[in-house]
Amino acid sequence: MFHVFLGLTPFIGITLIGYFLGYIKIFDLQKARIFNLFSFYIAVPALIIKLVAQSDVGEIDVSQISSYFLMQLTSGIFAFLLTKNTFKRSIQESIIWALTVALSNHVILVLPIAEIFFAGSTITQISGIILMDSVVLLSIVSFFLELTVKKRIKLFQFLRNLILNPMILAIMIGLIIRISKINIDETPFEYILQRLAACVMPVGLFAIGIILSFYSKKVFNKLTITISILKLIISPLILLILGYTFFSLSNPINFAGALLVSVGPCGATSIVMCSAYNVSPKNIIKAIFISTFASIFTFLFTINLLN
Repeated sequence: MFHVFLGLTPFIGITLIGYFLGYIKIFDLQKARIFNLFSFYIAVPALIIKLVAQSDVGEIDVSQISSYFLMQLTSGIFAFLLTKNTFKRSIQESIIWALTVALSNHVILVLPIAEIFFAGSTITQISGIILMDSVVLLSIVSFFLELTVKKRIKLFQFLRNLILNPMILAIMIGLIIRISKINIDETPFEYILQRLAACVMPVGLFAIGIILSFYSKKVFNKLTITISILKLIISPLILLILGYTFFSLSNPINFAGALLVSVGPCGATSIVMCSAYNVSPKNIIKAIFISTFASIFTFLFTINLLN
């Protein structure tokens, strides 16, 4: 177990460096926003292009992806009902809480961890989940948020905005490369993609550390603790039950990729949604704070279980 903990220390360290430099006011929220903009518009799309163009899509396990998606729907709906009815949050905020629970921080944290401890098959399944979330989950959440704000959605405008999303564009570019059978191996384009994709983890974790430093007071409350437990403990249990019941996945090793993503911390994409729909991110950031550091233990347990 100690060697697993040592493998996780770079991720902890980068986050803590960002937290410390934010705490002493060398970096502020505006600078963290610049880092996040770089990640959202440049680094993450580069990673997604690389995943789509070079991953073997044929190896994606449909039963594993399906069980994970059902888990997301179940835990997301539960989070929505819980925050709306028990904690009396607005519909918009409750939808974002549902996204916070359903969407793991897989691009910034889970995928890099998987690349250290697991082989190609597990990484392929995680990549499949990332692509599914980029298209399906974010589209569903965006649709319902637009519906609550505008009541009547102009379909053409919604689809146009969806297609212009950097992640969707990246998937389309990757698909064009793949369908056209363009070989980008050992080309300057692949080199650029590799270098930009390598920035996703350090830049993303550093920015999260800075943001967390500005919301570290009174982190623990009933809402943030409940959401963190729902994300880190209840969601993986739901995945195990669904995988076993509907897809005969009795051994956790059979869906290692999905299980590893499920024990990851709350998704940071919800912070972007808060800005777009005028929802206070205060408690959501605190839930990300708790789940990010608590996920050290869920990762330790899961990695040891799967190895």
